[in-house]
Amino acid sequence: MQPRTNAGRRTRNAVVVALIVAALWAGATLTRGAAHADPSGPTGPVSHFSRAVELIRS
Repeated sequence: MQPRTNAGRRTRNAVVVALIVAALWAGATLTRGAAHADPSGPTGPVSHFSRAVELIRS
């Protein structure tokens, strides 16, 4: 009975790790898409600051 329990635990751990990796990948993809919504705008860390300044001025 012990090997079956260990196999179940390993399977569950593998599924949890796969879900965490998928969530991180999806989050990175969404963040990358949101950061470059305007292709004509500046890129990099300054782009977020300039966007905030634009929103405050308008």
